[in-house]
Amino acid sequence: MELLILGLLLVAVMVYASTRIKKTAAAAFDAETVESDDFVIQKPEGFLNVINGDPKYVFEAYSKDFGVDGAENFRQGRITLILSTTGTIDDAVAAIADSRVEIDDDIAEVIGQRHYRLIDARRHENGVDFSVTYKIGEKNGTVYQLEAARLAETSVEFARKIEILVGSFELR
Repeated sequence: MELLILGLLLVAVMVYASTRIKKTAAAAFDAETVESDDFVIQKPEGFLNVINGDPKYVFEAYSKDFGVDGAENFRQGRITLILSTTGTIDDAVAAIADSRVEIDDDIAEVIGQRHYRLIDARRHENGVDFSVTYKIGEKNGTVYQLEAARLAETSVEFARKIEILVGSFELR
């Protein structure tokens, strides 16, 4: 009888712990505002903000969902932000043009006092097509390059999430 009571208590504790873990994991994919001293960005629902990831990225996030029909090994979306203390926005744009992307659009915009460049491009990686949007800004001699890559074959709703994320990126 004592073993039965102990067993039931153990099962109850395990169910409670499992439920808490599932809730915490699900909350990690909720929409949130990511702020630092230098920038602010709105991470949409369905993306995970990577903490202590690759040190070359100041910000990194990826989608919960993977692709389909030949793109099963790729996340539907991936966002990265890198800094460069050498060069200018034009140097970053030139480096993008020299990389493995085909540029579709290159737009200059001003938000507040800051100048940005928005570049829409396409990239082909391991047989899979991606739509890539870059948003590049400069603050105090440092170039901030946001790259938002998504599978070319994603829903309109998912593409809109990426659009909102890129639009929300702003230097302080």
